[in-house]
Amino acid sequence: MSEPSAPKFSKLLWLLFMIIIMVLYLLFISRLIDAFFAGNIMLELICYLIAGIIWIFPAKWIMFEINKTDKPGND
Repeated sequence: MSEPSAPKFSKLLWLLFMIIIMVLYLLFISRLIDAFFAGNIMLELICYLIAGIIWIFPAKWIMFEINKTDKPGND
């Protein structure tokens, strides 16, 4: 039996990249929604709901990149 390989440094970089992007996205979206819909709670709620769904797609791509395995023979 072979030992499991240690996590690669690139996975850590991808994870840090994702965290940084998520924080920037959160700050940008919250300021944008607050600027446009400060007086209307229902519109704010709807926008936050939509923004909460939108971030899933780039996060999904980054997670697939992090968990991508390099199979021997696939160059």
